[in-house]
Amino acid sequence: MTVKNCWFVRLLASVALSPFMISGCDAADQETRPRLLSISQVRDHDLSRELAGKEVEISGVVVADFRGPDQLGGVYLQDADPALPGQPSAMFVYLGRDVAISVGDQIHIGGILVSGGDRPRLMPVDNAGDFAIRNDGSIASASPIELTLNEEEIDWGKLKGSLVRFVGDLVVTDTHDLARYGQVTLSADERLYVPTELVDPNDADPSGNTITGSDNVDAIRAVETRDKNRSIVLDDGSAKDNPQRLYLLPESVGDSASPRTLRLGTRIKNLTGIVAKVRGRYMVMPAGTLDIEYVDRPTVPDLGDCDLTIASFNVLNYFTTIDDGRNQARGADNPEEFQRQEAKLVAALKSLDADVIGLMELENKPGVEGSLVAALNSTVEGAPYRGVGRPVGLNAAPGGKNAIRVGIIYRSDRVEPTGKVQMVVDEAFANARTPLVQEFRLFGDETPFSIVVNHFKSKGSRGAKGPERDMKDGQGANNASRRKQAEAIAHYVATLQQTRGAVNLLVFGDLNAYSQEDPIDTLRAAGLVDLIHTHAGDERPYSYVYYGRAGCLDHAFATPELAAMVSGAAIWHINSSEPRFLDYNLEFNPKPFYRPDPFRSSDHDPVLVGIDLR
Repeated sequence: MTVKNCWFVRLLASVALSPFMISGCDAADQETRPRLLSISQVRDHDLSRELAGKEVEISGVVVADFRGPDQLGGVYLQDADPALPGQPSAMFVYLGRDVAISVGDQIHIGGILVSGGDRPRLMPVDNAGDFAIRNDGSIASASPIELTLNEEEIDWGKLKGSLVRFVGDLVVTDTHDLARYGQVTLSADERLYVPTELVDPNDADPSGNTITGSDNVDAIRAVETRDKNRSIVLDDGSAKDNPQRLYLLPESVGDSASPRTLRLGTRIKNLTGIVAKVRGRYMVMPAGTLDIEYVDRPTVPDLGDCDLTIASFNVLNYFTTIDDGRNQARGADNPEEFQRQEAKLVAALKSLDADVIGLMELENKPGVEGSLVAALNSTVEGAPYRGVGRPVGLNAAPGGKNAIRVGIIYRSDRVEPTGKVQMVVDEAFANARTPLVQEFRLFGDETPFSIVVNHFKSKGSRGAKGPERDMKDGQGANNASRRKQAEAIAHYVATLQQTRGAVNLLVFGDLNAYSQEDPIDTLRAAGLVDLIHTHAGDERPYSYVYYGRAGCLDHAFATPELAAMVSGAAIWHINSSEPRFLDYNLEFNPKPFYRPDPFRSSDHDPVLVGIDLR
């Protein structure tokens, strides 16, 4: 972390320890003595302007010490008893580690006051010497200001530099910048969700399936404001970017190869720290030891009594073409990264142990699906996995020339395909990926079942115009396209039902839409059963985390006939809740933390559905 635009007092590493004799002097001596100031007085704009250029003595209690390796190189001081409530009464002081002071000590610093207010600064009296400092020891204390993160906005500017204590639990909601800047985002009491995961922009009742209008957009904005007020960033107090030693991770115990991670949902109790402004954002730096309750990694979900397991997994740009920066490849940047990526994906796919797996974000060229299948088979006895391959005519189908495609792999010792892989051919998918359809049977059973694997248009706004632009209703850009794609799938299912009657059909994949958005409402309105939410119980499902907000982008829908046979449906949280520095990339990721395991093998979590066909 780099401190910019901060107010500080600069002290040289070697300081002259000398007592200050301010009281007990005659009038003549008193006039020549530096004026003793509290930090509140230094932070007062009018008084500091009056004293600028004069010799002063500043007194305060050390409330936090950031002089450790790679830290800021100083301490925070605060008035023991601020004269005016709400008046800024704290400041940061650069100070060498050889200066003998501790948290709780009352210290005095003398020098020329260059400036005060929001940017107080001292300079040595002789301009080239050392500052004078006196340590009176622990004769006073500064109590933290108690805060509660709720729906009300906090004026962090008035608290800058102050010691604060958050009452209750704070929950880790984002670790995106943990490895880069030593920062995590915390929220009050519980995790945060994307507003449209819980609130429908069209319907006040979440069970409504309206797909037009904006009657409930104000509720979306209210959730956004509430969540902003309920969040704060925790910074490690370090001046170093991309450190090899990562703050907040649990210490390694027992086997040195045991995983060290900080999963979302981890709780920090009664956090005490210093409010600081870093890169234009207010944050808190911890003062003292943190009370952390870590979250364990989940095992594969229990799907109940079933004889068939189907999974959906976005594999995050599995490209056998190495990205050289010019060839438009999207995956690994070098062979080592590819090996790391493939090893983690294989570990995840093997652990899923599903009979059929729909895949998203495969490189769209011959042989890529086969490459992943070969790598997976090398770890499974009997090499049972097969891929259905690219359908004939894919390049000519809408969405068939996209850089990535969907795919289907299966265990040939458990199920068999009936016929060749098919496509949903519809112009709605021209800016997305062509959906693939495959019918299967379990060995020894005549009941057919089919899957439709999807990857709808993303929410990215680049190039989005007209009805595709972000309408500021919480659904992002290209919602019109995703709605049309959902309508095309609903039409495909309806046509099958008209021609074949009852069908055992599973529609799943990365739909790039959260649970209360128009495309999902479209599928529900078409009579398809939302399996994930039907089987979620009291849990709030999610498969993806975007800037600390969780939600379901990956879904599983079934026709009523198939839904009646579903024993369980769940999301295995191996990716979205893990820090991104555990993925395969080599840029900025500390190498010692990499493991060829399922965790952070992608940015999406896989979806699992259990079916009792017999």
